[in-house]
Amino acid sequence: MEFVELGKTGKKVSALALGCMSLTHEKEAQSRASVVKAFELGINFFDTADVYTNGESETVLGAALKEGGIAREDVVIASKCGIVFPGMVPEYEYKAYDLSADYIKAGVEKSLKRLDTDYIDLFQPHRIDYLTHPEETARAFDDLKAEGKVRHVGVSNFSPDEIRALSAYVRLEVLQTQFSLLHLEPLETGLLATCQEKQMNMLCWSPNHSGVLAGKGDLAHSNWQAQREQGVVTLVAEFADKYGWTLGQTALAWLMQLPGGVIPLLGTANPDHVAEAVDAVGKRLDRDDWYELMVIARGRPMPWGQRPYLYTKER
Repeated sequence: MEFVELGKTGKKVSALALGCMSLTHEKEAQSRASVVKAFELGINFFDTADVYTNGESETVLGAALKEGGIAREDVVIASKCGIVFPGMVPEYEYKAYDLSADYIKAGVEKSLKRLDTDYIDLFQPHRIDYLTHPEETARAFDDLKAEGKVRHVGVSNFSPDEIRALSAYVRLEVLQTQFSLLHLEPLETGLLATCQEKQMNMLCWSPNHSGVLAGKGDLAHSNWQAQREQGVVTLVAEFADKYGWTLGQTALAWLMQLPGGVIPLLGTANPDHVAEAVDAVGKRLDRDDWYELMVIARGRPMPWGQRPYLYTKER
């Protein structure tokens, strides 16, 4: 396993993180096994949220770490709050977002209890709340850090401008966002550049685009989108064959080759899938191959100086 620094904290985290969205009581044995297997393979970074499986994810993760004999100081636990589904809070009848100081503090207390821990290493607002000033959100985190309940702060699904607004009041270590060969928004909107500027890691959810890039998911419903996705998957398969990797490993390697501490977030509770992903760490594509995948994924040549064959040659 390779390790990168978590933002500017000095804390080292694994080059892959385990996303715990699918951990449930219904499949608790498999869920716990995936956590223990991930740790045995070198993953020390685990991400969850209060809304994942209605809180079960946090409970199962905490139990898996304790019953697996994994020392608390040997792992980095990240969680989130801010998404409010109907029924979570009596006054909310619709899905909403809440990053008020009171809501964040209450959310952290509940997460600590479910995780059965005294502190959370990294806490992230799950999505932007347009009705709360970033200074209030930051003040809540300052209080939680002073109390020792939260050690570091990140954000999830924020835009570059939203990152800048909150980072004016509190140090941010991580941005969590969707990023893969089939979702290039972090490159196209300046999100990755913003993270590099702020010395933040980018934690990438759905790095294999719900399994599509691993050859296991369903293509998009619209014809043009399905055609684009199939073209990318076909090229990923060609390079997987060339390098002797799996499709999923090839897609992960493409992401991890980006500079600045880009960390794929594995969204699986299957221990075998975790092991396959860990084998992608350290793999590197040739520069031409990396850019060929980029060109096919974006659906048009790179501006100025792009060799035409990378986009037009028949395969």
